[in-house]
Amino acid sequence: MIRASVAGLLLAASPAIAQDAAQDPACSNVRVAIPAELAAWSKQTPVAAGIKAGGGASVMPGQSLLVSLHPTGLVTLAPAAKDTNGHAGTLTLTVQDSGTYRVALGGRAWVDLVQEGGALPSTAHSHGPKCTGIRKMVDFTLKPGRYTIQLSGSQADSMPLLVAKVG
Repeated sequence: MIRASVAGLLLAASPAIAQDAAQDPACSNVRVAIPAELAAWSKQTPVAAGIKAGGGASVMPGQSLLVSLHPTGLVTLAPAAKDTNGHAGTLTLTVQDSGTYRVALGGRAWVDLVQEGGALPSTAHSHGPKCTGIRKMVDFTLKPGRYTIQLSGSQADSMPLLVAKVG
């Protein structure tokens, strides 16, 4: 019974691992077309995250970034981080047009979009396309304005990120 449970857990974990191009041997010689809205993914510009709302680099939709994060204990997040271990940081996103925006991450982390101190509800969650290096995608319906992107719970001290308008 225990062996069956362990096997079931391992099988359940397999799709998540398979999404990580660095850990999936099947991706070593595979070239995958990235959806047009995420086309800039491979051209990441290094930037530094902030330690509080309004800090850190400015994010433009369609721009791919490699975000340097801070130890979580140095970062003030509002609302509070869902995971206080690892690394965290903030970025500023300015939206010009209403629509659905996708935040794509290249690693494991929590992502929140915050405006006026409150986290906005997401409208969808998914894995990125297999073998692209995009691990997680979260969609939000946004209106014109300024938002804080909060990243937390990353075991890595840097995180690839791209925000794209998808609808």
